[in-house]
Amino acid sequence: MVLLVLINSISIFGYATFVLNPQLLNQFSWAPAIFVVSFPLFAQAQILVGFLVMAVECHRGLNKSWYFYFAAAFLISFVMEYAGTTYGIPFGKYSYTSFLGWKIAGQVPVLIPLSWFFMALPSYLIAEQILGQHRWPFAKTLLGSVLLVSWDLTLDPAMSHLTSYWIWEETANSILKIPIKNIFGWIFTGILILGSFELKGLKMPEKWKQDQFPLKFYAANLMLPVGFSIAAGLWFPVVATILVLFFCIWVSKQTGGFRNFWKSEPE
Repeated sequence: MVLLVLINSISIFGYATFVLNPQLLNQFSWAPAIFVVSFPLFAQAQILVGFLVMAVECHRGLNKSWYFYFAAAFLISFVMEYAGTTYGIPFGKYSYTSFLGWKIAGQVPVLIPLSWFFMALPSYLIAEQILGQHRWPFAKTLLGSVLLVSWDLTLDPAMSHLTSYWIWEETANSILKIPIKNIFGWIFTGILILGSFELKGLKMPEKWKQDQFPLKFYAANLMLPVGFSIAAGLWFPVVATILVLFFCIWVSKQTGGFRNFWKSEPE
């Protein structure tokens, strides 16, 4: 987890220093060559390290059952991403640049389904804690999908508007050149992935209840796009993300789930 936060911190510093002030690259002879390599390298490392951290923790907390959750998230997200990059469904039409590495079927970087998995799982488990004892059918799926969208509200602007890890080709009815229907695409994809988790009976491991791993991991990944947006002065997505998170906090207080985040001992 520390390595993940370190990579994100360096990435934010590099973006704020050199991407927003490209003239600085000319002041150091070594800077341009390092920047060309580090721009894609740190993005790929962030996703890979995030996946490895999640995989190790899942192996410890969920044993072999996590294989199903990984396979479901990987396959569903790949199908949705392939449909999006090929047909514009359900997110809108877009394409990935070469910065995220090798692409499956020449369309979707293999790292992308990994990121869907490692953010979908904590989103679902955080939703479980938020809802407390109020476990209506698929409520965790719906609220977890909202948490996924909260991440994307800054992720998409940071990775496609402020940088160019992917490029939107459909800009009608858009904000920051990102189609509004992308939000609904994320909710739909989240429901499919998290719904499979709920049908399989995913539960928060006792160890994770004590150390709050899902919440810490979610926050560690959210810091990257939020940091990029703040550095660039792009406040709209940051405020939108904060509002969604405050909504989740409000729900947790209504359900009594708020107390679950402060328990030091398992029930």
